Amino acid sequence: MQTIDNSLFQVSVDENGAKMVHLVSETDNYDFLGENGTKEGMAIAFPVIDQDQNWISKLPWTVVDKGDTRVSLTLIDTPESYKVFPYHFEVMTTYALEGNQVEITFYLKNSSHKEMPFSLGFVLPISWSSDEGINQISLSNENHTIGIASTDFKLSTADNKIIASTNEVKLEAESDRNFTLTITLK
Repeated sequence: MQTIDNSLFQVSVDENGAKMVHLVSETDNYDFLGENGTKEGMAIAFPVIDQDQNWISKLPWTVVDKGDTRVSLTLIDTPESYKVFPYHFEVMTTYALEGNQVEITFYLKNSSHKEMPFSLGFVLPISWSSDEGINQISLSNENHTIGIASTDFKLSTADNKIIASTNEVKLEAESDRNFTLTITLK
């Protein structure tokens, strides 16, 4: 488990699947991901959104950068992953704290000599009331409010989850791309 913090947040990230499992407010020790039975954490879905086929969430990632307020984890294709997803790739997820925000960046590099189709998403379990807007969702309960925003992902709520997802994207051979999602404490 990797933990980063600043004066407002403490974030814990599990190396298995690079998922955020705790998002704690330092002012009142409230865990946005651990209260009300939402123990799953914020999972990454790649190369498909379907959680049942999301083998990447079960693999151990390698910590490649760690500071007080940021942690980056990476996963590179293996012969086993190539059997399921026949592409050479590198993914890196970075969790960075800046003031009242947690910025989650997903970097994807296609190292194959062919175009790579994929979908990407983050799944965040919730049990709060939500208000959806264009590219943003506000979550609130009796005492806490957070906002989730992105111009790279379509944001939606369903089945007590927030889903930040892309449609299927095709990444050109030997190219890369960044995707960003921001969580703001209000």
